[in-house]
Amino acid sequence: MLIQETPSEYAFNLAHYGDNCQAQGNCGYRWAIWPSSIVTDPASNHALVFYTVQYVDPFGKFQGYGSSVAIWQTFNELPQRPNFTPPLVADHADLMFGQSEPSFGSASVISNGMLYVYGCGEDTNGFDKGCRIAKVNPATVLDKTTWTFYTGNGHWSSSDVNAVPVFDGLDILSVSWNSYLQQFVTVYASLFSNDVMIRTAPKPEGPWSDETPAFTALANADGSNIYDAQAHSEYDKNGGQTIYVTYTHSLSSGSEVRLVAVALQKPA
Repeated sequence: MLIQETPSEYAFNLAHYGDNCQAQGNCGYRWAIWPSSIVTDPASNHALVFYTVQYVDPFGKFQGYGSSVAIWQTFNELPQRPNFTPPLVADHADLMFGQSEPSFGSASVISNGMLYVYGCGEDTNGFDKGCRIAKVNPATVLDKTTWTFYTGNGHWSSSDVNAVPVFDGLDILSVSWNSYLQQFVTVYASLFSNDVMIRTAPKPEGPWSDETPAFTALANADGSNIYDAQAHSEYDKNGGQTIYVTYTHSLSSGSEVRLVAVALQKPA
């Protein structure tokens, strides 16, 4: 596992798993650690791996308990989850944000030495797909008091309660600088369709353009819509004129990751 379970999570999962389940009627429940976005800080040469903690039932239904960031210092060891004393989120000493806060880490990008983190939706409201933005110096990413949150019109607040959505999008997305357009680009899956959308902005906080369909993904075998779409800026071609986007495509058995090349065109 890229991000390891805590000892208590490991013990819980072991007690609820398989033929040796000791839970008496509660077998199959588990804690899951789901990585989200990852960004490399050139100043420290460390990677910041954002993740969420999920409680999953035997049928795969999940409930998020919050989000945080692990520090990945070297390939010789795994990313390290933080341990806040006192905890910022009850019963989860590693979490920076709880269920009722935006799921910061959906996307992340560093610009001019500052880390911008996008939180799309929150764990307790499945209808909230608003993407909010936080800003912090990467060197103090584990000090929540140094985070600020975008409240619109060029203003930032020390409280995430004041954060406003800058656009709506499903929470597995990407934000990156595009050299061809000389704009930031976000790519995400559209809610209730198989369309993959793109927006642009001069700054990480916006103002963001209206969404434009980039392409329509292949339909899933079970009739459901796609839930993820991400551009991978490290593979940009022709100075960023061609970007590469991945999404998950469900098959009759299992799933696959599809890759799509998207040619961008500058506005007239």
